[in-house]
Amino acid sequence: MIKIRSRSSLPSDTVLVAPAFLKNWSLSQNQSLLLQFGITTHPIKLMTSEKVPQGQMLVSHACMNTLKIPAEGQFQVRKDGNTLSVGPYIGILVDKIKGSLPFKNLLHYAKTHRHVNGALLAFSPDAVNLQTKTIHGFVYSPVKKTWIYGQYRYPSSIINKSLTGTPLMTHFQNSLGRTVFNNFRLDKWSMHKLLSRNGSIRTHLPRTILYQSPQDIARMLEQSDEVYMKPVRGSFGSHILKLSKQNHKIAVTHKGSLKKVFRNVQELSQFLRKQNHQSGYLIQDRIKLVSSKERLIDFRLILVKDGQGNWQRMGIIARQGPRRSIVSNISKGGTAMEGKRALRRILHKGEAEAGAVCLRMEKIARNIAKLLVSSGYHAANLGFDFALDTRNKLWIIEVNHNDPNHTIALDAGETQMFHRTIRANMLYAKKLAGFGTSHPLKGRP
Repeated sequence: MIKIRSRSSLPSDTVLVAPAFLKNWSLSQNQSLLLQFGITTHPIKLMTSEKVPQGQMLVSHACMNTLKIPAEGQFQVRKDGNTLSVGPYIGILVDKIKGSLPFKNLLHYAKTHRHVNGALLAFSPDAVNLQTKTIHGFVYSPVKKTWIYGQYRYPSSIINKSLTGTPLMTHFQNSLGRTVFNNFRLDKWSMHKLLSRNGSIRTHLPRTILYQSPQDIARMLEQSDEVYMKPVRGSFGSHILKLSKQNHKIAVTHKGSLKKVFRNVQELSQFLRKQNHQSGYLIQDRIKLVSSKERLIDFRLILVKDGQGNWQRMGIIARQGPRRSIVSNISKGGTAMEGKRALRRILHKGEAEAGAVCLRMEKIARNIAKLLVSSGYHAANLGFDFALDTRNKLWIIEVNHNDPNHTIALDAGETQMFHRTIRANMLYAKKLAGFGTSHPLKGRP
């Protein structure tokens, strides 16, 4: 590790290091190089002095100002041809909440800083200047344990936790390359169509159509006594409807357990228009899922890429919904438990059978991750919602790729699982920034 300090007394192109630094990197006195931080470079001349402590690099004030290097950080160094890079420099792109960044959600990333070192920048989409390639955001200070606001240059890699659209993501891809992950958005219908291309995945998908007219509801209810309607764009189990036949009428369960009855599909369609979901609805067969004491049970499997770029199953969490509710989400009153434990205690499966169910979930999840990557999407942080039916078959409920909420692990009391997941996200971002353990130009102490 190396500490970088600013010196106003140095000429604008000068970087001063200890003599051992030149020896370690096979460099020479007064050698002309480029110093890189993030994607920005500045021409320098490397000079040595016995007065410079080991593990420090003294950089001219002009160079520091150009690169916007935080003065308190500790960095790794790598040499790539004529360029010395210091880093890693990782960005976290988040949406604003009531005019400010959601710092509470970023605390977990700040706690992993010691595993990554370098610089960690939090920013929102509206803080990016596309012309100057600068960002007004917050860099985490491990010394002060707080976030410091300022203007900074583009980082080397970005963890996308925002719901921002394609133009900014395209700009970042053009500027940074493929070092921004989870930078795509697929609504439920687009995801369903993608997953349906693969035969082994398709067999785990409920029959699903896009709602376009009242007759679509009528046709689905002719083949199934009960169906679900879900917003094409939606999360947290919001606005999901259960439709069922009731004496030649249609009963609709909504908001978890409230019921309305409609005389026909035309009357129901008027109700749907009032819901004002411009993204539209999907209609999906109701699967007879396992439950316990009238509480639905489903499972969230967390799959992320690690510091070597390999997919790792972080864990499985079971969710149990409120009594008689049509959703299991924690935000709707559900509870959580470690998945294998729930299979044993709530569904009364033996150790071997519970383990086999978990492995089946993982196999399907890995196949979906492989499909996403082969389809050109840079996925590295995923959450898969599965459910078991009464015949022990697994069904895919949803693939969460828009900042999947891993705090469900905390809801289940699985603190270590949660922190392993966040650490894996950060270590993968570190790898993308060029300082990962398996990178050909890996960081050197």
